[in-house]
Amino acid sequence: MKARLTRAESKARTRVELVDAARRVFLERGYHAASVADVAAEAGFSTGAVYSAFRGKADLFLAVLDAHLAERIRRMEAVAAAATTAAEQAEQLARQFATVSANDRGWSPLVIEFWAHAARDPELRQQFAERHDSLKQAIARMLDEMLARTGERLVLGTDEVAMAAAALANGLTLERLAHPDGGPDERFAELAAFIMKGLSR
Repeated sequence: MKARLTRAESKARTRVELVDAARRVFLERGYHAASVADVAAEAGFSTGAVYSAFRGKADLFLAVLDAHLAERIRRMEAVAAAATTAAEQAEQLARQFATVSANDRGWSPLVIEFWAHAARDPELRQQFAERHDSLKQAIARMLDEMLARTGERLVLGTDEVAMAAAALANGLTLERLAHPDGGPDERFAELAAFIMKGLSR
């Protein structure tokens, strides 16, 4: 016989199922066109179940974003750990970013849509910024670990390099949205390595 879930375990499972359903709905319809009722129906729950776990649609989206970032950082760490120089690490992370983005084309427009929405709401903007900053902090941490292993030094701090890397990746994302069949993915990886070599002392 299966052991019955505790109340806490049941709530945690419901939350995971809602986040999974929300991701599918948001990717299919976009942030603004999707509704809490749509997510509830996709997950097979009532809207009340959604509101018992989340404050609303924005809170639900942020949970989806949290799950996405956790997986993204996990994959980045695996690539970063295998690199032998900062330039190689930058190239491999850029290549991974381009591949993941190309294979999940609905994600970038969704995040940009929410980003623009959050920019007009101070509280939501702060919540989004915290998630955005967590990715840059992860990049800086991986770079710090690489420099500690190799003894390399950079002319800029790793926080500044991480911010530049994020800006470059965001620029690539916009270019791909404008030219979905001819995005500069390969050149992006080459450019990332070239920039890192230029920053190395």
